[in-house]
Amino acid sequence: MRYLIQLLCLTSATLAYGDTISKFAGTWLLDGPGTESAIKLTDEGQRLRDSYDLLVDDPSLKCVPASSSRVWANPNSPIKIEVSAESIQITYELFDLRRAIPFGSGEDLTDTPSTSNLKGVYFSEMGSSFARYEESQILIESRKHASGYIRTSRGIPQSSSTIAYELLTVDNDTLHITHTYEDELIFKEPLVLTYSLRRADELSINPYDCVDSDYDWFEQLNSK
Repeated sequence: MRYLIQLLCLTSATLAYGDTISKFAGTWLLDGPGTESAIKLTDEGQRLRDSYDLLVDDPSLKCVPASSSRVWANPNSPIKIEVSAESIQITYELFDLRRAIPFGSGEDLTDTPSTSNLKGVYFSEMGSSFARYEESQILIESRKHASGYIRTSRGIPQSSSTIAYELLTVDNDTLHITHTYEDELIFKEPLVLTYSLRRADELSINPYDCVDSDYDWFEQLNSK
């Protein structure tokens, strides 16, 4: 009888785990602008923001992702999620990014960023991450960020001490993300961003082939 109870419990847990995987797996597309909490910066945070020049400092000009929230919230850019027992794999069409995040704890963090592009270039702006299940949700925690910008349009900064949390929830084919940034150097209170993505399994992830602002297209054209 004890063996039967254990087997039933194991079967139930396996089915619940399978349901969680199937909920998150698939292709998603940003659905609306989302929300943002009040931006309460420290003196250092305000100094970093005041020194930002969108036309010069935006990492996107160099085909570099500014932050994880920046790539989640890119309009018309499909994102594919694959989940296994060991990890969550996220494929962003933007900048051809590939994010490999193990399920575990802070002990699984390494100095190697969790995000790279198809050319094998790693981006510490996205941090080093690990994930864990929170009931029917997935929580991604990221640390060891390079200095960058959470919001490039307004120069909201992040630093090497920034901790980012991404809470993923699926409800009726809508992926909800609550993105929380904590950094005592920059924020008086955590910055909280929320956005939703609709299921878009009919879409493919196409090559982005980003070309940075230093690309001399005229010279390249005339060399052919």
